[in-house]
Amino acid sequence: MSFSLYASKIQSEVLADRDALAKAYREYPDANLYFCMVDLAQSSNYRLTKGPELGYIRGESFFTLIASATRPYAEVRVFKEIGDAVLMCCPEFRPLLEAGLLMSQAAQQLAFVAGDSNYPFSVRLGIDFGVVKRLNRRHEDYLGECIDRLARIMTVRSTRANFLISEKAIDPNRKLLNEYDRICDVSSPMQLQLTGGKQLQEQVIYRELIPKLESSSDFTDFFVAWRKTIALSSSQIT
Repeated sequence: MSFSLYASKIQSEVLADRDALAKAYREYPDANLYFCMVDLAQSSNYRLTKGPELGYIRGESFFTLIASATRPYAEVRVFKEIGDAVLMCCPEFRPLLEAGLLMSQAAQQLAFVAGDSNYPFSVRLGIDFGVVKRLNRRHEDYLGECIDRLARIMTVRSTRANFLISEKAIDPNRKLLNEYDRICDVSSPMQLQLTGGKQLQEQVIYRELIPKLESSSDFTDFFVAWRKTIALSSSQIT
């Protein structure tokens, strides 16, 4: 038995599945969904500098942040964890927007508790929207151009914003986003500059979302899911 024989065996199995895979892809259901990617900034550098134990605690604190911020929103589904990043989806824009704003606020409050002055606890977020295929896998998963586009948007490093939204997600939600103008500012459209093999066929346009964290008292005008959750908790205590 030789190495090339083993490789040929694997090759034959892959080729045998190709026709079935093409048929399966055509039969997979389409879905219109919003996707949000969140990652923990400087996670690798923090682990290398501070050691694996502190890196572990910081990383798990990030996942607790995600779980806590999204818990009141039944529509939001966290379906993939990739290192110190998560990918979640929702059929509506508002739950992801509100959860993202809360994550940004909470991360800033945790900056030197779950991090330090050299590597403050900080998250980066992006939202995109589009048609995807729901794949038939053991766990929920999707394939679509908007997810590829979101991954490219998450490569942006902005000095003023940690929350980026694709123009594709903003287009159907301009009126809704205007409701939050006391809570956050939205930048003018910007074109994503991609190089080499990262380029996509279509230009990627996105905007920066800049929370007005000093206006946190205005948050009570929105976040209905959170108001209900707090009210329920209070009634159970009394």
